[in-house]
Formats: sequence, structure tokens, C-alpha cells
Amino acid sequence: MAESDDQYDALGAIYERAKHIPTGLAERATLLSAVGDLLGRSVLDVACGTGFYARLFHDLGATTVVGVDSAGEMIGYARYVEEREPRGITYEQHDATDLPVFGEFDVVTAVWLLGYADDESAMDAMIANLTANLAPDGRLVVLVPNPDADWDLLAQYGRYGYEVSRTGPMNVKQPVNVHVLGDPPFDFDSFYWERGVFDGALTRAGLEVTREPAVTPDDDRGEEFWGPLRQSPSFAVFSAVRGVR
Repeated sequence: MAESDDQYDALGAIYERAKHIPTGLAERATLLSAVGDLLGRSVLDVACGTGFYARLFHDLGATTVVGVDSAGEMIGYARYVEEREPRGITYEQHDATDLPVFGEFDVVTAVWLLGYADDESAMDAMIANLTANLAPDGRLVVLVPNPDADWDLLAQYGRYGYEVSRTGPMNVKQPVNVHVLGDPPFDFDSFYWERGVFDGALTRAGLEVTREPAVTPDDDRGEEFWGPLRQSPSFAVFSAVRGVR
């Protein structure tokens, strides 16, 4: 295997490991519940990262999948996997604030994107660009940091595979560090926004917004394990459709 292939495999192993820890399993279950049946549908996955969800959407029956991310190394890895395991997924490098119109998609997803907006006007621009890619009866599904998070419960999140700690004062958005446990562990920065910001921005875009309940796996760890996560997930999922004009 070429050295570049080794580097891409290492990148994927690190970043996609977060999709398989317990909170990642709940994130996936909640997102897929909101997205619904993808058989024969078209999907635009913005902030696709390494292409994890883009590949999952294809494998769940989507006939057209386009992944977009601003990070060259993420798009590079996603294209590497596509070359190795062809699915017909197209990957493009663009920033969400300058996202072009690729077409009219049945479903547009944005996982962990909106929390990284510089401010509310940048968030409005992102949502306008996402909405511009929706078919008339399409659905926008966004996964964001939970604006109603209970910080006492988040302090116990080690059982779910990562730890969240506040790194600065709250001023509309709360900067945090996320420490993903494992071998090797890794960290990334994120932001928790005030209640009402995400759904308010979606509503300003002319969308009818629904907050989706957190879904957890049905496994042998049971309610004692999963109950606190459902009570205060680290994430929130909003689905939105065009309002009646």
C-alpha cells in the first residue's frame, strides 16, 4: 500500500472512531430516524467529513449522494474510500457559507455544521445555502450541539465515549473542548449555542421546524445506561421543511 494510503487509513480510523462510541451510535440512530426512508432518494450531505454518513445514506438506498466539506484532507479521504469501494458518490470541496446549488435534493443533511458558524448571520447564510439545494418537498435535517444540555449530566459522559468541558464564557455560544476517549484519544473544539438560536435561524429561512427526540440503540446495556443520554444528549437533531407561503 502506498504511504498516502497508510495516511488516509490512519485518518479514517481516528475520525470515524467517534461514530462508533456509544454517543455516536445514538447520534446515528437519531439522525437516521429523522431522515426517514432513503430508498430511491437523492441526498446532499454538507460537512460530510470523511464521508461516513454519505456512504451510509447510499447503503440505505439513496440513488444519488453528494458529499461536501471545506476540509481538503476530509474530502481526500472520502474520495480515497470511493476509489477503493465505488458507490457512485460525488465529493466536492466548498465552504458552507459559499455553497453552490448542486441541484434539487430530496434530503439535505448537515451534521455538526451549524455550531461552527461565526455568528448568527453566518448561520443564516449557511441555512439559506442548504435550503437552496432542497427540492420543493425536500427535508433539511441538521444535527447540532444540544442547546438544552444539562452540564451536570455532560460531566458524566465518559461512559458514552467522550468528555465535554467548557473552555470559555458563554456569550450566545459556549466554547467547549471534546475529548474522545480511546487509543489514541483525540480532542476537538466545538460550541454550544443558546436555546432558540438554531430553530430560530431555521424558522427565519421560511422552514417549519421539528425537534426530533433522541433515539438510543436497543441493546443489552438497557435503560440504566442509555437513560441519562436520552435525558441530556450532547447533540440535538432538527428537521425542517418549507413552510406554506
